[in-house]
Amino acid sequence: MGIREDAFDLLACDGDAVRTRFNEFVSRHGVTSDRGRAGTEVAADADRGDRDDLPALTERDRRLIDRVRLLDTAPIGVTLCGPAYRDTPILYANRTFRDRTGYSLAELRGRNPRLLQGPRTDPAAVAKLREAVSIWEAVTVDVWNHRRDGTPFLNRVSLRPLRGDDGTITHWAAVQAAVQAAVEGPTERIGDAER
Repeated sequence: MGIREDAFDLLACDGDAVRTRFNEFVSRHGVTSDRGRAGTEVAADADRGDRDDLPALTERDRRLIDRVRLLDTAPIGVTLCGPAYRDTPILYANRTFRDRTGYSLAELRGRNPRLLQGPRTDPAAVAKLREAVSIWEAVTVDVWNHRRDGTPFLNRVSLRPLRGDDGTITHWAAVQAAVQAAVEGPTERIGDAER
């Protein structure tokens, strides 16, 4: 498995598997917490977590945010968004995403990820992301995003719905990696099929 799939597996696993999934993530990808610790200690911190800065969130929101926090120093951007019926607001973005885009967590929280769109953003790529959200399917798309200062960068965005205990989609997770425009061509996947 690649780092994207491992990140999504960590976000989507049931509560009892979080510690195991995180330890697997650390061993495969060498990611440690910002405190220089890995594995069990970090997962334990996420269980108790400093969550007072997250008002008006459900307990599921808080659990998922704690999981994304485990990935704060991963070499990929990770965002957790709320339900589509509320315009899919960002609930949390890991440190890598914030460093890459130049936005603080306070500036991101509650905003739709479309804030990264700008003059270079291709409407066709945005349409593919919207289609995936509307049909509740996973998608991977290369899209030109813009940092807070307006600088464009090519971003490979993998978007995946997260299901609650009853099987309904409660959140959307996205994994982003900046890519070199000249090195790789655009990728689009909806569901399991490549288009």
